[in-house]
Amino acid sequence: MNYLFSPLMVYFFKHASLYFFTILIILCFITSLSELIEYSKQTSHFKSDAFLICLKMTLFKTPINIQKLLPYATFFGSMISLIRLSKNLELIVARSAGLSIWHCCLPHVILAFIIGVLSITLFSSITSVTQTKLMQLEYRYFQKNNNNLQISGGGFWLHQKEGDKTAIIHANKIDPTKMELNKVIIFRYTKDNKFYERIDGDNTVLKNGYWEINKGIITNKNLETSNFIELQLPTQLTSSQIKESFARPETISFWGTPKFIEIIEKAGFNSRKHVIYLHKMLSTPILLIGMVLLGAIFSVIPIGRHGIGKRLFIAIIIAFVIFFLNDVIAALGQGSQTPAFLAAWIPALIPIFISTSILLYLEDG
Repeated sequence: MNYLFSPLMVYFFKHASLYFFTILIILCFITSLSELIEYSKQTSHFKSDAFLICLKMTLFKTPINIQKLLPYATFFGSMISLIRLSKNLELIVARSAGLSIWHCCLPHVILAFIIGVLSITLFSSITSVTQTKLMQLEYRYFQKNNNNLQISGGGFWLHQKEGDKTAIIHANKIDPTKMELNKVIIFRYTKDNKFYERIDGDNTVLKNGYWEINKGIITNKNLETSNFIELQLPTQLTSSQIKESFARPETISFWGTPKFIEIIEKAGFNSRKHVIYLHKMLSTPILLIGMVLLGAIFSVIPIGRHGIGKRLFIAIIIAFVIFFLNDVIAALGQGSQTPAFLAAWIPALIPIFISTSILLYLEDG
């Protein structure tokens, strides 16, 4: 334990932190600038406040981008930090004193683990709020798909477009096999988002191109009511769209995800993408530790001519390969070709396995 708090380890920890946050800020700046430019293209036809809207969307997207960039900031940060320590002979002196590469990497590993835990427990809550606000802005200005179906303790909420009008549908229960809604309340709004009608119905069934509402009351904006036996409400929604249109996993915090999964599974809906996302969050500390160890490989290999440039080139290729594998495995997981648990944990375990094998070979021969 005293070894962990020795001046050398504290120095290595500070060194690792400096390079990690420097790389993260650089990557975040580049990503945010790219997002800002892309949003600017989409708002070029806006008459006013275009830049302010773009800036607001970019800021709301920054937290999720930071979470996505953590593995790469960890990889490049640890690699550059350890190479710098090696070039300054500090790492060489430490190893000459009897410390293995595992001891020298420990401060970087501890930093990665702390960042991973904070990403799960704290940062995911911030991300869930900003992603929800971002989706609302994108829907408002770009008419991008909003979540058609949302679930709360008070029941189910559906959102649908009716030409230039909108409707918000609330139901106590949903039968996903028949797509039948129980105890329905429908709020209808004009294109200016002004309320003009409320429909209360007993049972509502999704048909081909319309909702069939049985036995209910229509209340207009003047509070005048009329009864009906059967009413057809036009819709462009389909059964498959509704089943697949839950809130995006990133709009739910780590703490709220297990409960959300439980609710949608009880309702008979597919929770696969949320289960994968939950396991991906849980695997974050392991993934970051694996990226640290991958970065450590470059500090063990002797530096020759053109050494740093060559290493950086190889490191960028490795980062792209990991990014590609992550996307491929995630796609297989979403498509049910891979178990949800494996789809989330394989991208985290691959760097651990590869880096540990190479470091053991380089360290022990």
